[in-house]
Amino acid sequence: MKYDLTLERISNCYYNLALERAKLRDLSGAAELLKKSLQFDKYQKDARNLLGLIFFECGETADALVQWIISMNLLPENNRADYYLGEIQRKPAIIRICSDNVKRYNQALSYAQNNNEDLAIMQLNQVIQDSPNYIKAHILLALLYMKREDWVKAGRSLYKVLKIDRNNPKALVLMDEVKQKTGRKEIEQNRLKNAFSHRKMTDDDVLIPQEVKELSPWMVIVNILVGLVLALLAFNLLVLPAKEKAINASNNQELISYTEKLDSANREYSDLKSQYDSLQKQYESAVLQVEQFQNANESFMGQYQALNQISVAYDKGDSVLAAQLFTGLDASQIVDENLAAQYQNIKHIMESSVYQELADKATAEWNAGSQETAAELYILSVTIREEPENLFLLARLYQSMGRTEEANALFDKIVGSYPDSPYAERSRTVRGY
Repeated sequence: MKYDLTLERISNCYYNLALERAKLRDLSGAAELLKKSLQFDKYQKDARNLLGLIFFECGETADALVQWIISMNLLPENNRADYYLGEIQRKPAIIRICSDNVKRYNQALSYAQNNNEDLAIMQLNQVIQDSPNYIKAHILLALLYMKREDWVKAGRSLYKVLKIDRNNPKALVLMDEVKQKTGRKEIEQNRLKNAFSHRKMTDDDVLIPQEVKELSPWMVIVNILVGLVLALLAFNLLVLPAKEKAINASNNQELISYTEKLDSANREYSDLKSQYDSLQKQYESAVLQVEQFQNANESFMGQYQALNQISVAYDKGDSVLAAQLFTGLDASQIVDENLAAQYQNIKHIMESSVYQELADKATAEWNAGSQETAAELYILSVTIREEPENLFLLARLYQSMGRTEEANALFDKIVGSYPDSPYAERSRTVRGY
């Protein structure tokens, strides 16, 4: 319990430091401190909510939503994140604009990587127009301007970044380079040098004393009041800052004493993270195995039902339905030994008797004038077992139905595949060769 309280106090210290930096618009520094605060206490909802606000201020709406949603999941009661999420929900256009801007930024980045600078700049300007605080877009735009040596426009983009986040490390580095290229850095250095320079007196310099005047009583009172004001001002400027510095030093010393446990806490955190990663991989592997088992089970049940339906239809004497179900079954998917054995039995029945039964029914339907039904039955028959006689009958039926091309294709197949069959010679005669 003592250790938990220690971690909570360290987390609060980091949060307070981050809050001070955020007030000074040092958003990058504040974000880093808030992340450290959450490493020590993930339930520090103030730190998480402030981190979300910083992300939102920098144009990273998606990251802000993630932080607020996590905050609500961890501590749903009296949580300011509920208000932030409610505001976003009441303004759905924010989510749409955020999504569009992310896509545009990624497209601009792709253009920039492929040397399409004009298209990239056009995309980034559209992004900034919709989201003026999108820091990443400003920085990428500045880089493109710097590549073109348009230092003025680059400086403007970086200036906008530093107005949002005054200590953004990328913007500071790039701004320093822009100032060097434009000569701005040298001007600022000269101004600073002149502001703190002084000239030594020479022998020619003469100090002319002012005339001593007698002061009136009112002037004495005025001087006393001025002295009091200056004393108060000196107290506020010198004494109070010293006291505040002492208090800050005390707080920093307390923070240093807590950070002595930082290494062990970080090591423990790393070990727990490694264990979590290992468990996560095991969980993903187990989920994959369950999905494979479910798919296999569904496939087995489907194949079992199909084979059972074929058997039921055949037992009821409905050979046509049995044949239709059999020809629609994919035998290559049957891997279970029991189902494979059942399939082989059904296949033997189909190829030994059912195919001819279908051909006989087709001939009867043909004689009765039902040519379409006869064609369907002949097709089922030859699909189950291809015999030259049934192929020839189907070809003749096609011929009588006026489906000449299909009939000729079957005649050619009989001649090519069954040249020793008596139906091969009959097919040649019908075809005329």
